[in-house]
Amino acid sequence: MQKNLIYTLLIFLFSCGRLPESKGEFNEIIIITSEKDKDIIYYDVNEIFGEVINTPSEEPIYSVKWVEPNKFKYYLGYKNILFLSLDNPPDSTIDRLVGKFKINYEQNLFSLSDVYAKNQNLFIVSLSDSIKFKNDVLSSSDWIINNVNEKINLSLENYIYRNGTNEELELLVNNHFNINSSIQKDFLVIKDKLEINDFLWIGRGYPYRWICFDKITNVTEVELWDAFNLSVSENMKNVIITDYYKNISYISDDIIKIQGLYEEKQSDTGGPFIAFAKFNEMDNTMLLISGFVNNPGKPKIRLLKELEIQILKSIK
Repeated sequence: MQKNLIYTLLIFLFSCGRLPESKGEFNEIIIITSEKDKDIIYYDVNEIFGEVINTPSEEPIYSVKWVEPNKFKYYLGYKNILFLSLDNPPDSTIDRLVGKFKINYEQNLFSLSDVYAKNQNLFIVSLSDSIKFKNDVLSSSDWIINNVNEKINLSLENYIYRNGTNEELELLVNNHFNINSSIQKDFLVIKDKLEINDFLWIGRGYPYRWICFDKITNVTEVELWDAFNLSVSENMKNVIITDYYKNISYISDDIIKIQGLYEEKQSDTGGPFIAFAKFNEMDNTMLLISGFVNNPGKPKIRLLKELEIQILKSIK
């Protein structure tokens, strides 16, 4: 059985030809390890991939799937795969699998790209025991997450722009706000107040997603939350920003990220929002780009990520 597994792995490793597109859910993490190792590292792995977003119910950012080594060949085409092996306790199957990857690498923790599929991360982790795992893997968790996020974002970006972009909307936005936006093809103008107060609201139908652009003058970073609330209340009469799960963080020296929840008056629903504010000290202005998701009773994390990609491509 073990010889067959190794032979299958070698066929995949050294076969040539065109790589297929990676598959699986956009945020799926496949972890291939033995039951013995899983029992030891389960909680540490969940610490790395356990982040959630309130939408308002808790939604995990990553979807972790544990796979036994004898089933690994069915998952080699997925986007993000981690092979995890501990020397102690010994397990010949997973240890041999990981050992084949380590032939040409001296590191105990490394990654490979596009081995079995396009837009794929392969992480190889081979450590002596649980203590070494805690020290090495948890200390490298930011590096792992950044690599995973890169593949997630690339996959979503390819999806949302599969039909191209909305060049007419991009021209309107770019000319007014002096940015280089990338707007999904099927977005439409909902409210245009650019000539009155530098505000534009665009979006698309079910599941509902909105993006708003607003240029605000004479506002400081300390006043950001109040300025955001005022922008919404003045221009989106049906939307109420709540204080539940409010989170404000710095993305860079001049860009601040806001996350939270909103309520929608007319439909008695609501959902998550994400906003980015970029400050310009030269003319004392702030560009505020916000995204809202309304998908009652259904998952929202993917829709929120799609909005975030479009916003970041516009504001950076």
